[in-house]
Amino acid sequence: GKGAEGAKKRESGGGGPREGEGRLPRMSLEGLLKFGDDECVFVEHEPVPWEQATPLDIEEWKTLFDKEGRLTSIETVKRRAYYGGLAPAVRREGWKYLLGCYPANSTRKERELLLAAKGKEYENYRRQWESITLEQEARFAKFRERRHRIEKDVIRTDRTNPMFADDEGEGLRRLNNILLTYSFYNFDLSYCQGMNELAAPLLVVMEDEVEAFWCFQRFMDITEPNFHKDSNGMHTQLQLLRHLCQSLEPELYAYFEAHECSNLYFCFRWLLILYKREFALGEVLRLWEALWSRVRGENLHLFVAVAVIRNHKQHIVAQDMGFDEVLKYVNDLAGRLDLTQTLRDADMLVQRHYHNTA
Repeated sequence: GKGAEGAKKRESGGGGPREGEGRLPRMSLEGLLKFGDDECVFVEHEPVPWEQATPLDIEEWKTLFDKEGRLTSIETVKRRAYYGGLAPAVRREGWKYLLGCYPANSTRKERELLLAAKGKEYENYRRQWESITLEQEARFAKFRERRHRIEKDVIRTDRTNPMFADDEGEGLRRLNNILLTYSFYNFDLSYCQGMNELAAPLLVVMEDEVEAFWCFQRFMDITEPNFHKDSNGMHTQLQLLRHLCQSLEPELYAYFEAHECSNLYFCFRWLLILYKREFALGEVLRLWEALWSRVRGENLHLFVAVAVIRNHKQHIVAQDMGFDEVLKYVNDLAGRLDLTQTLRDADMLVQRHYHNTA
């Protein structure tokens, strides 16, 4: 399946996993559920309550660098990004640290040189498709098909955002350039529907084609398995989500099994594009910062899914919903979810699961 297009085929199937449908053994699942990384140790409690956490603003941001422009504590940035998010004025630089574009110990001068080198690298990739002549294109069916798919998706991307409102505007042109250039950067993956949803907010924040491409490249390093044509990446995520749901909400999972919903394919869109359509843009940016911080490991997005399902289980059960009804219900939640409450609930679920399996 091609990204979101594959979701429709899966969502329409309903039912639980077929016999032998890639069930991972428990130990394998636990091994995949990581709760932190080498740079950011799992922290059980933050002194500042969620309700009182404030975004990392530009004044505080400036205090985090030494005289040569080195960031003095990447852990501080990650924890602030997780609990309070980054202020809009900080995001353009802060995201490059969260996504690993900038080495945490780089000086100001080293970052300037790195950005210049990345600009040249981007232009090299972009020239590869810009230099294709009409005669070449006539004999290059894969390129024609790829470009057509990108153009078709770009024209429908975030059109209510001022950056993408104009059919002939710079925003859509730059988004098109980024996606087409990425398909030449990553020939094996190329382009899949849904990548446009991930790239657009990066362009809004970076306001620069080269920087947005660089961040998108790093973002895709994280999410690439979601778009593999064999769908193994999404199957693995759904298996992990089933495992978490069964562990944290056993009664609800039993309900889903009895109503042929236990494949949890109604969560497919959430996981594929990381809740891009479920929240307003500002909240999506805040959520992605929490995910990229890895303060709660690399699977926080799965706990977010459990938190949302958990908060709506009474209605789902009371209405005796089957797969089609649950799918419609969760899709209709878009724009109606409370992000702060959802993050707080997901955080609580991570800690509960961590203690249950420690």
